[in-house]
Amino acid sequence: MAKNGFQTSGELMEAVRALDYKAQYKVCEAFYNLSKDFDWSDRMMFQRFEESFTMIDAENLEEHFVELHWAVNDMDNFLYETDVYSPEEFYKVVREMKRSLGLM
Repeated sequence: MAKNGFQTSGELMEAVRALDYKAQYKVCEAFYNLSKDFDWSDRMMFQRFEESFTMIDAENLEEHFVELHWAVNDMDNFLYETDVYSPEEFYKVVREMKRSLGLM
């Protein structure tokens, strides 16, 4: 990771995958909540993330680790696509996620 934050989606997702499952859920939840500020409804990778994430029962994360794994992978695919095709949007997403997770 660069001094000023994540420079690529790969760096971001490497850090997310190093977290325990409860922290991964919080990252996915922050990403899902952030999505309401963007118009991603027509993007297939986001639709996959949304479908995976909404299947997770936050009260029973231990029983939904497979769905959480899917959600993290789908978030990774979406962020990679965004990083490649719209780097400016990727950096905005990273800034907003850091802010919503209290990392700024």
